[in-house]
Amino acid sequence: MKLKLAALSAIISSSAFSAVGLKGSDTLAGLMTDAIVAAGLEGEVNYLGTGSGNGEKAVAAGEQAIAPMSREMKPEVKAALAAKGLTVVEHKVALDAIAMLAKDQGGLPIQLDLETIRGIYTCKITDWASIPGSNKSGTIRVLRRDDASGTTDAFKHFTGVKEFGACVTALASTDELSVETSTDASALAYSGLSGKRAANKIIPLYSDASGRTSPTVVNIRSFKYPFSRFLYVYEVPEKLTSAEKSLVEKLADRTFLDPIVQNNEFITLD
Repeated sequence: MKLKLAALSAIISSSAFSAVGLKGSDTLAGLMTDAIVAAGLEGEVNYLGTGSGNGEKAVAAGEQAIAPMSREMKPEVKAALAAKGLTVVEHKVALDAIAMLAKDQGGLPIQLDLETIRGIYTCKITDWASIPGSNKSGTIRVLRRDDASGTTDAFKHFTGVKEFGACVTALASTDELSVETSTDASALAYSGLSGKRAANKIIPLYSDASGRTSPTVVNIRSFKYPFSRFLYVYEVPEKLTSAEKSLVEKLADRTFLDPIVQNNEFITLD
């Protein structure tokens, strides 16, 4: 089941919080929405997505007590909550990887290594002709997620990119990146695995030591694929509404969660 970004229609049932829904990882929108429905909570919990950073900020501000995130919560946020006497509990819910996506044009053996990716996203490399194996030329249309995205934070961490170049265009959702890399042969983007579509392809990462490495289940679980990552749900137990508590309990139940993880094309923890 592919990423679903449309929020459910209900408002969180809570007198403690004014938020109309849970903000958090856009990558996890499909999984969270499916979990809410499967748990029978769609009348009480509304998942908005909008990015890991927004979920983190909402928890820090006391607007919600759950933050689904595609990166680890920042230490300074945990410290700020601890200073208020609040506990942060981390749940690893699945494994994922950041994939480099381009339009599928017959299995071209494109060679992308970390140095090339850094060059592309800092605009030092701007033409497809500079990428080994692309067999094409023309300006690379370089796309990324916005700064609220945990995937953006993880991408910067993995690649060492500190600032994106002026040639890079930010899009607001994984779904937009999926559409653009499925329809525009000049486009290149990074995304979680949920961004894969029939008309785009995942480009393996290349290194002299290991050759071409793809984000397979084995490579992600072993972290051999260099852009492998965990997906998280953070909770502040002292602030949970009854609906949030019910949802967290369901997410901690592997029998409940693992089929949803697989249906959303993520990888179970083991």
